[in-house]
Amino acid sequence: MYILTKILTQIYFLVFAKRIGMFNSQQRKIVTPMILGVNHPNSFLDAVIVGAMMDHRVHFITRSGVFKNPIVRALLRSVNMIPIYRMSDGKDQLANNDATFEEVRKVLQRGEHVLIFVEGLCIHQTTLQLPLKKGAPRMLLQAWEDGLDVTFLPVWVRYNSFTAFPKTFDFNFGTQFGKEVITEGMEVGAKMVAINKATEIQLQELSTVTNPDSSFKLPKWLLFVPAMLGVLTHFLFYVPLERFAHALRGEQYYDSILFCLMAFLYPLYVLSIGLILYCTVGGWWAFAALLLPLFAKSYVLWK
Repeated sequence: MYILTKILTQIYFLVFAKRIGMFNSQQRKIVTPMILGVNHPNSFLDAVIVGAMMDHRVHFITRSGVFKNPIVRALLRSVNMIPIYRMSDGKDQLANNDATFEEVRKVLQRGEHVLIFVEGLCIHQTTLQLPLKKGAPRMLLQAWEDGLDVTFLPVWVRYNSFTAFPKTFDFNFGTQFGKEVITEGMEVGAKMVAINKATEIQLQELSTVTNPDSSFKLPKWLLFVPAMLGVLTHFLFYVPLERFAHALRGEQYYDSILFCLMAFLYPLYVLSIGLILYCTVGGWWAFAALLLPLFAKSYVLWK
């Protein structure tokens, strides 16, 4: 399920993203064990899109509240999500974090990545929420105690809007760091503070980085006709999903739900149109459905 989600997210980017900006993009190709410390402005969408950008396999630390339903839990676990328990989940639940940190240890021992939201909360915001939580430093220190050569990479994610469509995405990758941010003889608490401070400095800087729009530009008049065809051919796909996403969980999760619905259902939509054309007009006309992504992209670029 993890690979399928990654592929579908990349298809979404190709068709529906107006622009994707990247800073220090070579960092996403790292294949050594690493912890990604990411800001958290837009619900579970943040994990989905950062995971899709990384070349290496990523596991995601996710608040335990979303794992309560057994079916949802199985689905989330299939896409490499690991529950983390907070005081708000109940003091008696905090002991479950021992299993979480043990799972993180095994992931890093396999040489894979772990993504954690260093702010510890999700709100629609464009600034870093301080103070940073202790989960990420604890995981990093545990890995070093195990003798693993694990590094830490701050990542800043930015959206042009939390509700607008089409959307632009910015992925600003920092510089990975390791044991050089701590010194011999430091107490554990001081080490955590040092790690969080190094993370905070980078994230604050990354939050101000503006990526230039280097995408190929076409005159709007040239895009008008295919863009309008995009509206006509996608109205019955987009509008019901948009209304469903808004009604399902409201403003906080709207963007994430709509993104996932579109990413997972769009290939089925194109296939369905192809089958309808095949059954009604037959033959090669079915391949006309392959024009749908081009019409959709034309609208995205035109708007």
